[in-house]
Amino acid sequence: MSFRVTFGIEPLDIGAPEGVMRSSTLLVAGESGTGKSALIAHIAANFMFKGEKCIYIALDDSPESFVEQLESFGWPGREFYSKELLHIIDGYTYTTGRYVASAYSRKSINVQKMDELVYSVLSSIDELKLENTGVLVIDSLNDLFYFHDIPKIVMLIKSIRAHASKLRKIVSIMVLHTDTDEMMSLERNIEHLFDGVIYTRVNEDLRKIGIPLKELLIKKLRGAPTNPFWIPYAVTNKGVFPVDMDKLMHLIKSKLGEYERFTRVESRD
Repeated sequence: MSFRVTFGIEPLDIGAPEGVMRSSTLLVAGESGTGKSALIAHIAANFMFKGEKCIYIALDDSPESFVEQLESFGWPGREFYSKELLHIIDGYTYTTGRYVASAYSRKSINVQKMDELVYSVLSSIDELKLENTGVLVIDSLNDLFYFHDIPKIVMLIKSIRAHASKLRKIVSIMVLHTDTDEMMSLERNIEHLFDGVIYTRVNEDLRKIGIPLKELLIKKLRGAPTNPFWIPYAVTNKGVFPVDMDKLMHLIKSKLGEYERFTRVESRD
């Protein structure tokens, strides 16, 4: 029995060279546009490619959107679902007022009822007989804050960590968008509840010269060693991959050259 599992995604595997404990509950936090969705989709796909099941709680967007995202990277999202490797709990549709059953979800929940969410997750784990296998994704915690206070969110995190990760040895991943000061403060207040924290960002210095370089940092990881530095990565049409550093340096030099030419022209004026 393997007590650790690797992501199979080079930038993440650089940060966590020996993988993560199967009993881990992880937080993936960062601003919108920093690649969190692609990371989550790639992690989920890699589990399913190995024949391990993924329970995905769709809160940010519809179940169809997650399947389409998998397909956009060339991965068989619909096939994962038809083979019962992908199990989506629809917590999105109810909030839209449409009440339309999704073609890619067998369960729909009212996210205003926290007990219903927790029960749906844990009962799905029981029905699928998951133990020492699989991945659970909650995307995202932000949507729950529209309806619940912090103590209820904390109890959700603790329940998932205790019953899914610790008891059943299912890697659990929760997403948090930190686009506001409030969410950034919240992340600092709840990160101690997690076994691991992965930050994503766009390098601010390079963004200023027109290079939106994405980076990730594994801040902490219980039970496994980490390389705690910012690791550049790119989201391609085939998923998340490392950055070609030679090409990056060439691009930086080119952008700096353009900037220098611009400033010389401006100074003569």
